[in-house]
Amino acid sequence: MNSDSKCPFSVGESVIYRPSEKGLALDVMASPEGRLTPGSQYKITSIEKESYVVVAGYRHPGGGLYWTEFERS
Repeated sequence: MNSDSKCPFSVGESVIYRPSEKGLALDVMASPEGRLTPGSQYKITSIEKESYVVVAGYRHPGGGLYWTEFERS
């Protein structure tokens, strides 16, 4: 998939968090107890700017995480 394309996921869909090294490093802005767990499944609650995934129970200081940090479950 081209990382410059729009998010292929939909609100309500379940995805698995598969962070890149860069994505994992960017997640340090979140508190340790609030970080996503690589390999875990999450439900999409919204998609921001057609590219950033927001999942249930997680608040990233910058909004969502780029969609390429997830894969379909």
